[in-house]
Amino acid sequence: MKSESKFLTIGAGPIGGILSSYLLKDGKDVIIVDIIKKRIEYFKEHGLEVIDPKNQITGDFHVKGYKFFTSIRDIDEKPDYIFICTKAYSLAPVLKDLIEKFSDDIKIISFQNGLDNEEFIAEKIGKNKVMRVVVNFAGMFKEPNKFEITFFNKPNYIGVIDESLRQEAEKIAEILTSSGLDTEYTEEIKKHEWEKVILNAALSPVCAVTGLTMREAMETPYLREIVEGIIKEGIEVASANGIDFPDNFFEHCIKYLEKGGYHKPSMLVDIERGSKTEIDFLNAKIVEYGERKNMDIPYNKIIVSLVKGIEKRIKKGEQK
Repeated sequence: MKSESKFLTIGAGPIGGILSSYLLKDGKDVIIVDIIKKRIEYFKEHGLEVIDPKNQITGDFHVKGYKFFTSIRDIDEKPDYIFICTKAYSLAPVLKDLIEKFSDDIKIISFQNGLDNEEFIAEKIGKNKVMRVVVNFAGMFKEPNKFEITFFNKPNYIGVIDESLRQEAEKIAEILTSSGLDTEYTEEIKKHEWEKVILNAALSPVCAVTGLTMREAMETPYLREIVEGIIKEGIEVASANGIDFPDNFFEHCIKYLEKGGYHKPSMLVDIERGSKTEIDFLNAKIVEYGERKNMDIPYNKIIVSLVKGIEKRIKKGEQK
């Protein structure tokens, strides 16, 4: 790894915005791409600001960036490492643009929700060019350039498919940690992926279908039963595919989700704004892995069908 690496962040929503802000604060060379022109123009004029009300990381701060683009095609220098912080469903078009711009001579870090994102990327550019971070912080927009950190269950985890990248992944972990975003290298990145996916798959789609916040859904008895069913199936499917959790993992998931508060998960926000969701990389992945083992997974199949039904209705509305 170069002593002064260039980083490219693709996607400047709360996750990508917070990541970019901390890297900039630490003096790193960061290029930021987001397809929303108004957002990029606002960043250029006002900089980026992080609000940390619970002082979970470093408190509030403001930084200026100097390299902003609305298209990968417009980037005028080659980055050493590319953080993809978009929704998982945007992976295919983002990769297409990256390969057209830089060929496949790039190193990508999936900084996203979902299961097997890094496998998808590796199919396009090779296993020896892909890293995966399981992100354990969350945030939301307060203003067009202000990101509020809602929680950080430290640390984030980074892992690789190909061992040849281990030293670089460990260095990325050091860089993220020094910036304030505590990150550890792990040889069990899949286990951390499954844990995060089970948690996201349990409550996010239930909220997306019902329009309820996390706490409202957990306080509704029959909906809570659905959440519990999704979790149990996820644990069983993970176990059948070689991922084993501690005996108290189910209880851990429930306690974690009960802390959600009156917060709208991103899948509900996606539905409310009429966009596609990440269901294919969450519950649908659990279904896919379960079906390979001929398992009965009714809760996840039903919730996938309901969310996809809503997506279909939204798409029909757009076509009218």
